[in-house]
Amino acid sequence: MEQPKPTIGLFEALYTSRALRRLKSDPIPDEVLFQLLDVAIRAPTGQIAQDWRFVVITDVTVKQHLQTWSEEGWKKYQARYVENPALIDELPRTQRLSLRSVEHLVYHLAESPVILAVCGMRGRHSTPGGSIFPAVQNLLLAARAFGLGGSIFNLPLSHVDELMAMLGIPDNNEVLCLIPLGYTMDKTGPVRRKPVKKVVSWERWGETWEFAEEQPDEGWGERWIGESAKK
Repeated sequence: MEQPKPTIGLFEALYTSRALRRLKSDPIPDEVLFQLLDVAIRAPTGQIAQDWRFVVITDVTVKQHLQTWSEEGWKKYQARYVENPALIDELPRTQRLSLRSVEHLVYHLAESPVILAVCGMRGRHSTPGGSIFPAVQNLLLAARAFGLGGSIFNLPLSHVDELMAMLGIPDNNEVLCLIPLGYTMDKTGPVRRKPVKKVVSWERWGETWEFAEEQPDEGWGERWIGESAKK
């Protein structure tokens, strides 16, 4: 079996990974999907519980149910934009692009080649999901390295009981998030964020970290991002 190879390194993935929601319907090879999940379960886990469980959803009927539920959720979550979609175009660019990408996923969710239901044992940890979401981040970074897009997408979970019954998930587990995965239609990063100096304090809240003050606002991504990702 030919081993799948990532196309970029860890730090480039870190600097260019963002929520990508416009996904192609092209299938994901089993070898790639296995690699993503194999690296996901290398994440830290409280008390070494390893209680993460993943259900791989490719069945068209199940995906269509998820899309129907996401459409219901979208109508409640963003009712004014459903009634008048043109209002989205009046928003600032970052908000507009984010909402448009969510809107696209809402109405095209069933076209995603894979949707992962990420589960954890109910009541196993004092902070639900605290030992599961590091695995989710591992998986999303690995997806970026293999040219895939993905994001946490929980609008369908308003019908979580129905979903659990549909997938045969036992009651001692809970669904913590859904992750649609696929090859992306959109460009990847670089990701723009507030500068480190704006979000980090030295020793006490609000105290300046002098070293961070001297660094460029855009951070150190230039050290790691390949030329193709900058275009």
